[in-house]
Amino acid sequence: MIEKGRISNIQAAMLAITSLTIIGHLILLTLVLDQSKQDGWIAGIIGTFLSLIGIITLAKLAQRFPGLTIIEILFQHYSWIGKIIAICYLLYFYIMAILGVRLFGEAYKIIMSETPLWAFVTVILFLTAYIVYSGLETLGRLNQIMLPVLVIFAIALVFLTLNDKDYGNLLPIMGNGIIPVTKGSLSVMGWFGEFVVLGMVLPYVKQPEKLVKTSIIAAVITLIFFLGPITGPVALFGPEVAAKMSFPTFSEVRYIQAGEVLNRFDSIAILFWTVGLMIRISLFFYGLCLGTAQIFKLSTFQPLVIPFAWLIGVGAMLFAKNFSELTEFLFKTYVPLNIIVGAVFPLTFILWAVVMKKGVPIRSVS
Repeated sequence: MIEKGRISNIQAAMLAITSLTIIGHLILLTLVLDQSKQDGWIAGIIGTFLSLIGIITLAKLAQRFPGLTIIEILFQHYSWIGKIIAICYLLYFYIMAILGVRLFGEAYKIIMSETPLWAFVTVILFLTAYIVYSGLETLGRLNQIMLPVLVIFAIALVFLTLNDKDYGNLLPIMGNGIIPVTKGSLSVMGWFGEFVVLGMVLPYVKQPEKLVKTSIIAAVITLIFFLGPITGPVALFGPEVAAKMSFPTFSEVRYIQAGEVLNRFDSIAILFWTVGLMIRISLFFYGLCLGTAQIFKLSTFQPLVIPFAWLIGVGAMLFAKNFSELTEFLFKTYVPLNIIVGAVFPLTFILWAVVMKKGVPIRSVS
């Protein structure tokens, strides 16, 4: 086994929460507000329940093939088709890593527009490469320290804008019909599709018998963290204005003024994004390195960290010419891609395992 480290179920859940929450702030808010307007919170709830299909399936898959990552499962138990899909998963991890790096650069360009994009890309890759090289336990412990701090800041910022919010802007409920809510729900389901990267982590949790429970709790907490950001910009700016914002959360934070001194809370938002994206990028970066090492049967994944860091950096720079192209990818490709890799594929794998009687029967695990 290449990865010797172990993390607790709580640390695994926290990794999922951080990774999903930060990309929810940077991507999903814009997407769901555009599609569902004031009914975005309804889409969030429905989409979360739909996402449990893929999340529970992934947990059951990890239980059925104990000690194996999703890449190892596909390579060892699913013939040549599994090998092809495993390579597709590595490509997916790569795309999600470069997406995170590019979003990091775009977020910082908002406040430091004179600085070239490559500088931000270089900084985040140095940080994440060090974390990935240090291993899974380091990643889990770092996130366990940082997530509670981010939650405290987020709650404080919500209360600072509370007096200026008009939650009447969330009415009328379902005023635009069922179609906008349906589109938003599928986007949320696609967002949760990123949970599939935990397929590289779940084999190393200390209590695999509790994976289903851990996964469901992580999904519910992530939904709770999403409801505030999805309703906040609508209550503050109105559904039409909020739907046109590139980063609604950032706009909401910039609105805050607490006296004459504390009036630059946007720096706190950037700190939130920095830490969150650092964890998210590291998670996909780790999955890419570990999965590749497992395919080539290497004794360690660490020699792959620097080469992949370079490839991720190049990919981030070439991924899109500008933010408009990046947004086009998010609106047209991100959701269907994540639904396929995060729900369709895992469901297919578990059904195939049941029919072909592969692995440990589901009825014998908790």
